[in-house]
Amino acid sequence: MRSIFTGLVGIAAFSAASFGQCTPHWDYTVSTPGVSVGTGYVGAMIEYQGDLVMSGSFMGIGGVANTKYIARYNKATNTWSPFGLGLGDAPSNSFGTSFAKMGGDLYVGGFFADASGVADTKSIARWDGTQFNSLGQGWANNSINQVQSLLSSSAIGGPRVYIGGGFDNIAGQPAANIAMWDGTALTPLATSMNLVGINAVVFSMAMFDDGQGGGTQLYIGGRFADIDGVPTKMIARWNGTTWSGVGTNLGNTIATGEIDNMLIWNNELYVSGNNIRVDGVLQQVAKWNGVTWTAVGQNPTGRVWTLETFDDGSGEKLYAGGTAVALGRIFRLEGNVWTPYGGGADSQVIRLFKFAGEMFMGGSFANVNGVPASHIISRVGCPACGTADFDGDGDIGTDADIEAFFACLAGNCCATCYAGGADFNADGDIGTDADIEAFFRVLAGGNC
Repeated sequence: MRSIFTGLVGIAAFSAASFGQCTPHWDYTVSTPGVSVGTGYVGAMIEYQGDLVMSGSFMGIGGVANTKYIARYNKATNTWSPFGLGLGDAPSNSFGTSFAKMGGDLYVGGFFADASGVADTKSIARWDGTQFNSLGQGWANNSINQVQSLLSSSAIGGPRVYIGGGFDNIAGQPAANIAMWDGTALTPLATSMNLVGINAVVFSMAMFDDGQGGGTQLYIGGRFADIDGVPTKMIARWNGTTWSGVGTNLGNTIATGEIDNMLIWNNELYVSGNNIRVDGVLQQVAKWNGVTWTAVGQNPTGRVWTLETFDDGSGEKLYAGGTAVALGRIFRLEGNVWTPYGGGADSQVIRLFKFAGEMFMGGSFANVNGVPASHIISRVGCPACGTADFDGDGDIGTDADIEAFFACLAGNCCATCYAGGADFNADGDIGTDADIEAFFRVLAGGNC
C-alpha cells in the first residue's frame, strides 16, 4: 500500500522528472583510440595490480608501442602500457586467450612464439612484475601446442595454476590438453583425450562445489568425448585423483559442439558455447545444479562466447556475448528470455568482464549502439540504491518510509532501516542532496 507523506506529494510525483535520473550507458573512453584499425580482437581480460589487462589477436592498442597481443589499461588515468615487448608471432594466427594470477604473478596463455623474447615461453609465460619467465613447458616455437584456458585455485592440494588447451606434451611428459603448475613444476592431469575427426581441446575451466558431497572440484569444458577412457562429452570434473562425467542430459550431435565459457552464479554452474544440446534440444547456454542440466533462456542461434553477471542499476542479471545477430551479439537474461541489450554490436562479442564497477566488453566489433568503438568498451550502470521500503516494514513508499529516511538524515536511523543509511545512492557521500534526490526518484518508481 502506497501513501505519500502529507506536504511531499508534489515533490515525490515531480521527482523522477525534476532530478536527472541515472541511465545505464556505454562509456567510449577506452575505445578511443582502442585497438589499431583492422588488427584483431580483444578476447581475454583480468585485473592485475589495479589495472585492467587485456589480450587477444590485436597488433597494438591505445596507440602505444609494444602492445602486441597484450597490454594493460589504467582506468583512472585513461592510459595504456606494455608488458615488456609484448608477445611474439607464432607460425600463424597468433593470439592470447587467458590469464591467471598466483602469488602476485600474472600468467598469460594463448598461441604465441614467446613472451618478450624470453626463451621457452611459447604459448604460456609468467610475469613477475618486472619481466616474463618460462614455466619450462618445453614447447618448440613451431609446435601447434596452445593454451586456451587458465585458472588459479587453492581448492585442491594448495595453490595451483591449471592449464587447458590443445597440447600432447608438457615439460617433456605426455599430456592430453590439461595440466597444472604448482609454482615449481608442471604436471599433466590426463594422458588421453579423444574426439573422432577433430582435435580435442579444453576451452574453459572453473572450480565448483555442486553440493552433492564431493566438495570443490575442477570442471573443464571444451571439445572432447572422453578423458583417460572415461566418457565425458564436452565437460568433465576432476576431484584431485580421478575424472568423471557431469550429468547425463548435456551433449552435442556434431563433433564441433563445445563449451567455451563457465560461470558460477547463485550456486549453479553456467556453461556456454556452440552446438550444445540439453535433453537433445539445441541450446547454447545451460546450467548445472549438481543433479541435472537445464536450458537457460531460448536458443540464441549463435555461438555464446562469454557470460558475466552485472548490476546496471536494475539488479544483478546474467549477460551474454557472442555471434547471435538477432540479439545484437550482446544480450541479457530477462525472465529466462534472452533480450538484446544496449543497442548491440556490429560484430562478435568475445569477452565480458567486470572491472572498477563497470562491465567491460571486448571482441572484434567496430561499433556499439551505432557509435564507433574499436574492439573494447565499458558499460556504466547506475549506483545500487536504497529501497522505497526504507524502514523495512514490508510496506513500500509509505509515510513511515519518508519519516524514517529524514530521521536517518538527521542521524537517527532505525534498526530495520536500509543498511546504507543516509548514503541512499551508495556513492560514499552521506546525507547529501544527491541522496535526497535519489530517494525521491526511487519513491516515484524510478532508479538512482
